[in-house]
Amino acid sequence: MPDADHLTRRCLELLEEGHPEVAEALVSGALRSDPEDGTLQQLRGLLRRERGDLDAALADLEAASAVVPLNPAARCALADCYVAAEKPELARLLYRDLAEHPGCPTALLPPVAAGLGAVGEFSLALSTCRELARRDPTAHQAYFGIAFYLRRLGHPVEDVLDPVRRAFELAPGSTLYRVTLSALLDHVGRRREAIELMRDVDPASVGCSCCLHRVATLFRQAGDDTRAERWTAAG
Repeated sequence: MPDADHLTRRCLELLEEGHPEVAEALVSGALRSDPEDGTLQQLRGLLRRERGDLDAALADLEAASAVVPLNPAARCALADCYVAAEKPELARLLYRDLAEHPGCPTALLPPVAAGLGAVGEFSLALSTCRELARRDPTAHQAYFGIAFYLRRLGHPVEDVLDPVRRAFELAPGSTLYRVTLSALLDHVGRRREAIELMRDVDPASVGCSCCLHRVATLFRQAGDDTRAERWTAAG
């Protein structure tokens, strides 16, 4: 049987090649030889979480945690599983521990922030997004997360405008960021800028019905009935 490090590397290769089921089968085969190997249970739990089998992932990760300390990615995956299993208090403990640990890997900060939001920890989710922006100023999702959690915490639209603008500057191809920025500009009385952002956007490129309705309303209120009808029809 290959050692755990070799098996992990091979599983990562298989994931990159688009074969998660083959990776899981390899680990399951190894576990048949040693069912109590916590490192392998942890690895299979991560693989199962990756492909969305959360019940099986939860069983593996809980079993692994009784044998070995879970690595940060596995703790985050276990927290995700607890959210899906409607065990928010257990999830909250794991997310908080990850967010408050200075050694939490940068790549885990986005899912940790999202998880904290899912269990109602908006202040810590905001802090986590700010930490991501501090570590990686090019992380557009950090700025959009900052804006999102500022609003969840009751901050005024004016506080949200700059982080959304920064997210859009970093990812100008994001329709979500563009529509959100346009709506915020309109809200603070800057309708001309709001319209310019959306004037040349094809409604067919927007998959969100709420966004389509919002932009249609913007054009209708500006007196541009032709564009308003195009956006309405797309919805």
